[in-house]
Amino acid sequence: MNLYCDPEIDRLERERLWPNVWQMACREAELVAAGDFVTYDIVDDSILIVRTGAGADDLAAMYNVCQHRGRRLRDEPHGRIGKTIQCRFHGWQYTPTGELVQAHFEEDFRDCPAFDKAQLGLPRVQVARWGGWIWIHQDPQAEPLRQWLGEVPRFLDPFAPEAMRPLWWKTIIAPANWKILVEAFTEAYHSGYTHLTGINYRSARVPSLALGNHSMLYGEPGPFTEYKNAEGRWVTPTSLQENLWANFVHLGRTIGAMTLEPGMAAYERLRRLPDDTAVDVVLTKLLEYHREEMEQRGIVWPEGLTLEAWAAAGLDWHVFPNSIVLPTFDGALWYRMRPNGHDHDTSLIDIWSLGRFAPGTEPVVRQEIFQGFAAFRGQCEFLEEDFSNIEAVNRGVKSRGFRAAILNPVQESGIAHFHGMLEKFLRSAGD
Repeated sequence: MNLYCDPEIDRLERERLWPNVWQMACREAELVAAGDFVTYDIVDDSILIVRTGAGADDLAAMYNVCQHRGRRLRDEPHGRIGKTIQCRFHGWQYTPTGELVQAHFEEDFRDCPAFDKAQLGLPRVQVARWGGWIWIHQDPQAEPLRQWLGEVPRFLDPFAPEAMRPLWWKTIIAPANWKILVEAFTEAYHSGYTHLTGINYRSARVPSLALGNHSMLYGEPGPFTEYKNAEGRWVTPTSLQENLWANFVHLGRTIGAMTLEPGMAAYERLRRLPDDTAVDVVLTKLLEYHREEMEQRGIVWPEGLTLEAWAAAGLDWHVFPNSIVLPTFDGALWYRMRPNGHDHDTSLIDIWSLGRFAPGTEPVVRQEIFQGFAAFRGQCEFLEEDFSNIEAVNRGVKSRGFRAAILNPVQESGIAHFHGMLEKFLRSAGD
């Protein structure tokens, strides 16, 4: 079976994958006051997540479907309910936690044996919090979120992702299968021949490592990477600090993520250190400058974010099945990929630039939706280089001339792990 375009794979994913994995549904900050809600759609299912009170865990998650005739209760992606959730078709009403409290002309149902208000509440799903996200799982008996995440929080909690806020949120209806998108951002092997505008990545070797259900990328020490200077000439850095400055400032300029305004200032200061500055001093100053620039702006520095924690966390995490995060001192670039209904040739990719802000200065962010990669052009130069390849891969894997993926055992082992996890979920005990 073709992993990307076989209808049988689509069916198996609908039946065996998505109902049986933890998925991040929304940012906690989207649900501020009691009554706020978000809908999260995955293939045929829509999940309604409601804040029910002032406590951090005062949340309810349930299927977004009236138990009368199956109408979706909320069509919009977010909003606020009143005292009840009312169906717009026949007016059945549910509490914010899903109990049925009123059916229009309830007395007419006296002779209907299936009508039992106590049994006709909205089916609940599991809900949990980590990293500033609200996560859902459709199996009430599933393992707890923390157990599913395994080693991920140990490496990423020092970055305090729960304290980050979006700088922007862009959603693309992408012309590619969701798995091709996951794979593209689970390896950096492509960088030397895909990202050509400002950094020469051909000398950068980035291995991957499987950890439990998930995988990570980590950088290896190696030759400095050439960068294009203001005059358009390729220049080889003469020091570690110049190399760090060139790489991280390039990401900030071409993505608008990972290196934000405080980090830009910190790397400019780092660049001015003398070329012969010892490596340990450069790294100490790297942390010191970032912290100073943030604190000058009233931004709280995460106390657990040390040089050791930063180095241990690597560059890129794939949280199976469909979440990818690249953590930095300034924040994170975070992705989520999903099928677009039953069309295996398109998918939904959400991309967040998350940052740290002084209290009260967090930007008000609205989701931007783009119909295809062409509509996204002009948003993020760096990511646009990826997207041209992704669309071409989506076409190429359908060719009779394509036998199978031959994965780099060092730099693409995260993709191999992803495929192994998919196989684990898609095959049944009898297969």
